[in-house]
Amino acid sequence: MLRRIRTLRFNNRFRDPMAGRISGFTLLEVMVAVAVIAIAFVTLIGAQSQSVAIATDSKFDAMASLLAQGKMAELSLLGYDEINSNAGNFGKDFPDFSWETEVNELHEGDTGIKGSTGMLKTLDMTVLVEANPALSYTVRTIILKKIAAVQ
Repeated sequence: MLRRIRTLRFNNRFRDPMAGRISGFTLLEVMVAVAVIAIAFVTLIGAQSQSVAIATDSKFDAMASLLAQGKMAELSLLGYDEINSNAGNFGKDFPDFSWETEVNELHEGDTGIKGSTGMLKTLDMTVLVEANPALSYTVRTIILKKIAAVQ
């Protein structure tokens, strides 16, 4: 038993008395472990980056849809003949956002409705971010001219 105790300690390191070698990790095992950790870390960073981009796009979509809805409500208060293509910004409350409208008259050939010429317009409202031209949000609606009551 005394002999076994002496073989367990060799240069202040433990060794396996059966195998006759010092126990621990080899350089190859450490390098493989570091590589696995690095691959996992890179994957996690990529997922985090993607989630930040998705959150930014979602925030823009929510803000742009509310701004477009408000501007379309303003335009709906105007008369049919007063609605034209235009552009502008949302003032000092939303200085980074701008808007553009494109108005087109619909004719009988576009709709297939007889007698609809001069009664329908399409209104395309686009909300843009001045800092990032790639971000845009477009809404389309059709405006009907008020029909005078027949007496």
